[in-house]
Amino acid sequence: MLKKVLLSTLVVATTLCAMHEFEINLNQKDLDLHLGLDMGQFNDSIEPDSFLVQMRVMKGDTEHSNLPGSQDTNLFGDLGFVAQSSSAMAPGLTMGMGLKLIYTDLKYQSSFAMPLGVTIDYVLPFDIFVPLHIGGKAYYAPEVLAFEASKNYMEFQTNFDIEVMDRGLITLGYRWIETPLKEQTNAYYNRSYYFGLKFKF
Repeated sequence: MLKKVLLSTLVVATTLCAMHEFEINLNQKDLDLHLGLDMGQFNDSIEPDSFLVQMRVMKGDTEHSNLPGSQDTNLFGDLGFVAQSSSAMAPGLTMGMGLKLIYTDLKYQSSFAMPLGVTIDYVLPFDIFVPLHIGGKAYYAPEVLAFEASKNYMEFQTNFDIEVMDRGLITLGYRWIETPLKEQTNAYYNRSYYFGLKFKF
């Protein structure tokens, strides 16, 4: 049911709303879609680029996962928000904090949690015609924010982006999505390198 809701929300959002950011990441086995909506574009009381509603749908492969019984991976989805701003620590540095709900349906149980997280994006201070970005994010849900069969939840991602055109970036990165379960604490949904495209509107 949640898979249908996430997919429907993604389709409706892309047709009815102006997207702030759309990202597609992939490798030989995995497909990962992100959508970020800038609430400042729809509400004059919110500063642009300061509050994002974010959605994600991912189809990982069993080759990059470790799930109970070596079962096939189902869709992984999340929905949440990030409040962000430019940092006074360094020009070109943007930092954010937020939370989200994550869910993936497993054969006999489900991974469901509400992790808190931080994000960063830094434009490297090189005087070149192609801006370079480094960034990442980290999310964690302790046991008190893990539900159903989940023990906790951890997610880390690092990325290097090349802005090859205005508002168009090529991204290279690594993601680590840990989904420990009460009966298998070493379970994880995905660990893999990826490349992709980002579009900002």
